Amino acid sequence: MIYGKISLKNWSVACVEGEEPESFFEGCGLRLFFYGTLYNRDKLRESPDDSNAKLAASAYLADPAHGFARLDGSFTIVYYSKNECGVVRDHHGTHYPVYCNKTGDFSTSWQFLAERSEEPVSYDAFALSSFLRRGILQKGRSVMCDIFTLDGGQQFHVSAEGWHKEIRSGLSGRFSKDLHGLERSRVFEYDSKVRTGKHPDVESCSRRYGELHVRAIQRRIGDSRRVGILLSGGYDSGANLAALRSIYDGGIDSYSVGFKGDAWSELPVARLMSETFGTRHHEYEIDGSEINFLPDIVRFLKEPFVEGGLMVNYCAMRMIGSDKPDVILGGDGSDQYFGTSGREVALHYLAARMGLRPLLHGLHALLSCKTFDTGGKLSRLNFQVDKVLHILEGERFGFSSSELRGFLQDEEYGKNPFKPLRADIRSFEHLYIQHALASDLEIVINRIILYKASRMAQMFGNNLVFPFMDLDLYEYLQQLPVSMKCKGDSVWDIACGRCESKYLLKHCYKPLLPEAVTARKKQGGFAPMPLFFRDRVQRDRLKDFILSSDIYVEYLNRKGVEKFLTDYDREASGQGGWFWARQNKALQYFNLLTLVTWWEEFMGGRKVSF
Repeated sequence: MIYGKISLKNWSVACVEGEEPESFFEGCGLRLFFYGTLYNRDKLRESPDDSNAKLAASAYLADPAHGFARLDGSFTIVYYSKNECGVVRDHHGTHYPVYCNKTGDFSTSWQFLAERSEEPVSYDAFALSSFLRRGILQKGRSVMCDIFTLDGGQQFHVSAEGWHKEIRSGLSGRFSKDLHGLERSRVFEYDSKVRTGKHPDVESCSRRYGELHVRAIQRRIGDSRRVGILLSGGYDSGANLAALRSIYDGGIDSYSVGFKGDAWSELPVARLMSETFGTRHHEYEIDGSEINFLPDIVRFLKEPFVEGGLMVNYCAMRMIGSDKPDVILGGDGSDQYFGTSGREVALHYLAARMGLRPLLHGLHALLSCKTFDTGGKLSRLNFQVDKVLHILEGERFGFSSSELRGFLQDEEYGKNPFKPLRADIRSFEHLYIQHALASDLEIVINRIILYKASRMAQMFGNNLVFPFMDLDLYEYLQQLPVSMKCKGDSVWDIACGRCESKYLLKHCYKPLLPEAVTARKKQGGFAPMPLFFRDRVQRDRLKDFILSSDIYVEYLNRKGVEKFLTDYDREASGQGGWFWARQNKALQYFNLLTLVTWWEEFMGGRKVSF
C-alpha cells in the first residue's frame, strides 16, 4: 500500500508513505516516485543506467501536458512540483488501484482513507446498486461515499492554475470537477479518427503487426530464464505462443483452465498447442466447488466485482503455485483492441439510418416485461435487441432496473445513472471506432478484463503481462482502417454475421498455428456460470448465508431476495434451456452472493467462509 497527499504545500519535501518506490527522481524542480515497471525503456532511455523514475521525469519535463502518455508499463506515479502535483495510473490501470478523497488524500486502499477520515464514511448505495446491475461499480466511485477512484490512463492532480486549465476528453467533453480543488483528467488520449482512403497492403500490414507483437513480447520477457503463458486454445494465446517461440528457445510453462462436463472445452486444443510449440503443460478443471474461494477473492479485492471469467483467472493464478515462471504472458485485450460486436454495431447503424430505433426501443420495452422473460424465443430476441440498442454501454449482465426495484429498500438507489453516449452514425466506421473506444477499451479492457486478470495475478504474486496491450501495437492499429479489424464485403454482410473479426491478427498468424485452431469456429471461452450453483446442497448453504446477513437492515429487501433465491432453485432443477438465459441468472446469483459477502466482511466486520 502507498498513501500520501496531493498538495502543492511543501511540495519540495513531500513524500509518499508505505511501500518503497521502485525508483525515485529529484531535480529540475520535480520530485517523482515511481512504482511498477516500464516496458518501452528502449524508446525512452538516454543511457542504460537511467531509472524508471528518471525516464518518467524526463518525459514529463519535456512535455508536462502529454509526457506521461509516452510511458508504456504497469505503474503508479506520484509527482510534485511548484506548479503541479498528482497521481498517475498506467494506460490500462494494471498496477495498483488508486483512491482519493475531497481533501487530496490518496491511497491504494479505500479502507485507509475511510479509517482516517475526520467524519464518518458511509457506503455508497448508488455504487452498490450499479454493481448489482453490471458486476462493476459505478464509474469513478468507490464503495464509499466521497472516496473516488481513478481509472486506467487517468490522474488525480492539482495545479497552480486551478480550474482555468481545460482538459478535454477524447469521447465525452470535459471531466467533472467533483473533488473540490482536485482534477481527475485523462493522461492517455485515444485516437477516434476514422481512417479513409485506399486500403493498405494486407501483407505489409501483417508483417508490421507481427514485428510489433514480437517486440512487445520481447520487452516484457526481457532476459527471463523461464516464461509462462496462459493458453486457451484460441488465436490470441496461440499467437502469443507462436511469437514467443520465434525469439525464445528456453523452457515455457503453459497453463489452461477448463470446466468439467463442458462440451465446448478448449482444453484439447490447448494441449495440441502445447505439443506443437513444446511447452510443459498444466491444466485445471473447474467443477463448481470453487465458489468456496469467493470470500478470499472479495477479501483481497476489498470491493465487489463479478465477471464470467473471474474464477477462471483465479484458478489459473492459483494453479501456478510457488513454482513461478519469471513472467507469464496473457492474451487479454486483443479482441477489444481490434473491436468486438461488429454484427451488433452494423445492426445499430442500419437501424438508425432507416429510422427503426424507436421501433426497437418499443419492442425492447415490451419484451422486458416479466411475462416474456422465459428463456424462450422472445427472450432470445430481446437479448439481441438489447445488445443492438445499447451498443455503447459495454457488458450488461446482471439485474435490470425493474428487477432491482424489488431488491432494494429504497427504489431510488435502483435508478440507472448511466447517461448513454449519442451514437455516431455518420458511417459504420465512425460507430465501430466509437464502440471500440467507449465500450471495448474504456469499459471492458480497463474496468473488467485487465482489472480482474491483473488483480488475480497480484493476489498470488504472479508477474502477469499483456503483450497485446503494448502502446506501439495500439497506436499502429489506430492507423488502420476498420476493414483490417472487422472484414466484411458490406455493412449488410457484417450485420448478417458474414464477417471476420481480428482480421489482421488472423491473417498474420494463421500460417503459424495448427489447423485445429484456425479452422474451428469460436465456441468456447464462456465460463458456464450455472456450474457454481448446480449442487443443491451447496445452494442451500449459500442461501442460508445470504438470508442470515444483516444487509437487510438498511439496504436490501429480504422478500425480494427470498423470491429470487426460490425462483432460482425451481429453475435450476430443470434441464436444458437457453444458455444465455441460464448464464445471466447465474451471474445475478453471483452478483448477489458477492455483494452480501462484501457487506459481511467490510460493513459487518465478520470473516466469511462458505
